[in-house]
Amino acid sequence: MDGHWITGDCWLGCARTGVPVIWLGPLQWDGQHAPVFTCAPCLDRIKAQALAYFLSQQPVTA
Repeated sequence: MDGHWITGDCWLGCARTGVPVIWLGPLQWDGQHAPVFTCAPCLDRIKAQALAYFLSQQPVTA
């Protein structure tokens, strides 16, 4: 599933259906697994959030 866009449903905030989506990774809950897919706009949003988080974790240098 890695790196291949398919037509499907976005599991993130927009919840659009029948759009190009890419596999984001597995969701694990209570011993169960489900494949999570995301559309390009939601992927861009989550990548920006991750980058902001990573940058906020950088040690401050003098």
